[in-house]
Amino acid sequence: MTWSFKRSWGGNMKTLFMFVSSTLLLSCAVFESDQQTSLYNNYKSYLSALKIKNYDSAITMLTRHNQNLFSNSKEGEDFNNFFPFFSSVDTVIADEVNYYEVLFNSKGCLTVNGFDSVGEPASLNFEMLNENDGWKFSYVQMIYHGSSDEFPSSAKCPPKP
Repeated sequence: MTWSFKRSWGGNMKTLFMFVSSTLLLSCAVFESDQQTSLYNNYKSYLSALKIKNYDSAITMLTRHNQNLFSNSKEGEDFNNFFPFFSSVDTVIADEVNYYEVLFNSKGCLTVNGFDSVGEPASLNFEMLNENDGWKFSYVQMIYHGSSDEFPSSAKCPPKP
């Protein structure tokens, strides 16, 4: 008896090919998705840095433009004074309700809704830019609402002055 590849695999060759192809495609898709952290996950990392007062780490999460503004500051201000809004976002929402994000090529917008420490409804709107394959904070807007009915139901890009 002679063994042959064709006899062993018979009609299952197509199945094997489809399995191997699918595995390779899924591997590539998973690898690609790991390369890009969501806007919300970047927000959570930023909050963690602020909570432990790791401002050096927080600065690296800002856009190059913001980093340059800070490093070129002639006043010698610290992070909290130079970026009063960016440095206080961890105190705005104590009880998070929901969040929304939207991507436009190299720009993304994130809206986080919730309540502050005294129960007032508030939202944070962030503009983020993709720099060096990572999302960096460009601009932030803080909004306090009359009620939670005013929470945005989609990601809102903050208007720049």
